[in-house]
Formats: sequence, C-alpha cells, structure tokens
Amino acid sequence: MVSVCWKAPTAPWVKVNTNGSVINNLGACGGLYRDHLGTFLGAFACNLGSCSVFDVEVFAFILALEFVALHGWDHLWLESDSSSSLLILKNSSLVPILLRNRWCNARSLNIQVLSSHIFWEGNMCADKLANFGHSVVGEVWLPSLLAKVHHEFFADRCGFPRIRFS
Repeated sequence: MVSVCWKAPTAPWVKVNTNGSVINNLGACGGLYRDHLGTFLGAFACNLGSCSVFDVEVFAFILALEFVALHGWDHLWLESDSSSSLLILKNSSLVPILLRNRWCNARSLNIQVLSSHIFWEGNMCADKLANFGHSVVGEVWLPSLLAKVHHEFFADRCGFPRIRFS
C-alpha cells in the first residue's frame, strides 16, 4: 500500500492536473488549475472525437498551455498520471504528427513549465473532468468548480491521502 496525496505548488507556480479518457475510441480530456494555496482557478474539458489515449493526454497538455496563456499566467506546473505523455516535454518528436503544429505554437507562448507524474489516485479531479469532456462540444472553460468534482477537490485541498494498492 502507498499513500498518494495531491500537493499544492509553490508560488508563483500554477498547477494544472490533466487527464484523458477514451471510451469506444472517442476521446476527451480535462484539467484543473490551482494556485499555491490549493485555490481553484478554473478548469477545462474537451471532447476530441475519435483518437488514441496518447493523443488525448497530449492534447490536454496543449490546452493546459493555451489556457494558461489566455489567463496571463506564466509559470505552469503540469501534473499528469500519464508518464509516457510527460516525455513529450523532453522530446517533442514524440508528439503525434497531427498535433505537432499546435504543440509547437503552445510551447512558443513563453510559459515556464515544470512537470511531474502523479498516480491516478491523486489525479481524481482531472479524471472526473476528462470523463465530463465526453458530454461537451469542443473545448470548454469552466470558471467554477463542477459539483461532480467537489468531493475530490476538497479532499485534495485538505491533504487527505488516497490509498494505492500495489
């Protein structure tokens, strides 16, 4: 057994937890932004249609960068439960060819990026948002916390651990 906890970033970083979901070959993704106090800053969800799990995870990173720039934040801590997708931050040739132009544009937005892996148990807010993405059209910015994410959000903010069984 391992205890998994979401941790707030240090100031001035804004942390976004992202996740992707594929159901019947239809992809969606989501992400949730928090500041150094764990305060909710906003969230996004997106329906991508037909694509792979890797595509939705990478697209979530692209949207995370684009929304950060849109809000004028310039220090992004990107956290995901997809360790394979996090590799694109070190090697952009791993970005799927159909996403490469948008990825390059997002990386040129002058945003400092840190990244980290978190196990699924600590990424439940993003998981719920990714699943919510299946019900939206296109990309949606959420300025308030969805009711379906409240429980996980407050558990994270209070530092409650989630148990991961090996």
